[in-house]
Amino acid sequence: MWMKIIKGVYLFGTLLLSSASLAAGDYRLEQLISLFEQSPVQAYSYAAEHLTEQEGDPQFDYYYGVAAIDAGHASQGVFALERVLLLHPQEHAARLELARGYFILEEYARSRQEFETVMGANPPDDVVQNAQVFLDRIRLKEARYNTTSNGYIEIGAGTDNNVNSAPEQDAAITGVLAQDSTGQEDDYSTLAASYQLIHPFAPGWTFNTALTGDFKKNADFDQFDTASGALQLGVSALDNQSKYSVDAVAQQFNLDGSKYRTLTGMTLGWRYSLNQKSAFSTSLQHAMLDFDTVSALNSTLTILNLSYNHQFAASLSPVLFASMKFGIEEPEISDSASMADVERDISGARLGVVLNLMQRLAMTASIATQSSDYGAPNTVTSVTREDTFSTADLNFLWLVSKDWRFSTKISYSKNDSNLAIRDYDRTRISINLNYAY
Repeated sequence: MWMKIIKGVYLFGTLLLSSASLAAGDYRLEQLISLFEQSPVQAYSYAAEHLTEQEGDPQFDYYYGVAAIDAGHASQGVFALERVLLLHPQEHAARLELARGYFILEEYARSRQEFETVMGANPPDDVVQNAQVFLDRIRLKEARYNTTSNGYIEIGAGTDNNVNSAPEQDAAITGVLAQDSTGQEDDYSTLAASYQLIHPFAPGWTFNTALTGDFKKNADFDQFDTASGALQLGVSALDNQSKYSVDAVAQQFNLDGSKYRTLTGMTLGWRYSLNQKSAFSTSLQHAMLDFDTVSALNSTLTILNLSYNHQFAASLSPVLFASMKFGIEEPEISDSASMADVERDISGARLGVVLNLMQRLAMTASIATQSSDYGAPNTVTSVTREDTFSTADLNFLWLVSKDWRFSTKISYSKNDSNLAIRDYDRTRISINLNYAY
């Protein structure tokens, strides 16, 4: 994006022609521009040789300043770009580069001010998008020193061909399930919200709290209406390329307006940034699940998650993400029925990609699978349950504006089990409008 601005503003001679000056000696502006397009490091070296006689010429200062920033000499680049803006304050190409230089120097307040000045001049959409990326990054950086908050509200509507995740009526389960206990199709609406507060209390340390809520209302089968709320409290520590976190979470899940399940637990997390485009993370979660009406389902759940993501420098700017998980669930009551329905070993994997199809349109596609091997034979069938749960998701996200997002989601899931009563598939399609603040 920056190269387009440079070519559009400078290479066609629209900037500062009246102040251009060719100094004595072997310095040539054309050579500086040519080197700049090939290698910022070479351009910086060439410009540095002629700095004494050329500094103060806005064209020279611009190319020298940008090359200095790209070559790792941000302080020198900032000084040069400040000289350009002192004479020509309306040159927003130079202001963008100056804002980037301030960001690199961690002068976030000044960087934000320069980006916001450019945004206020109604620049092209690609400039707005890239400036907003930096403003978001500045907000994250400032969270190390200032209390920050963010959140979202989302409404949605969709259709679900198996709202109760139940099997179809067929010969294998005839006489086992009533007709209304098999898969039912319905339309639904959703409402979700989240609020997060981050408070630094020491260098590199933050206190984090998050509150989330999610509601789903079915058009016909209201006995399957769901509502959930969660509170998360934790502490994070930043150390060079690593982020460590400890979080406590409490969640309440309601079904048909009544309390159904409570989850309380802890999560230990570590995220390591390999570079600006790649990151590895792992977390260990331990939780207790308490069911309000069926105490035989009460259990403890322990899950280890491993994940990796990488952004490629290619067309559509693809981001690949992959994860694996391993876990165990153990019943609170060690009888044969609980061991057959609750005790299990868990393993799973997920693979996906994000593609930036257009300037404001992105697509996310992913597939996942999870295997559950249970600990004892079913008390009725004498078969030890084995499930494989698979999903495929396709989401399109349109950035309507800085705060508003519109998305469409298609999700298919299938549970294969050696117990026919546990076999089902499900397809959900929804549209959603999200406001982030």
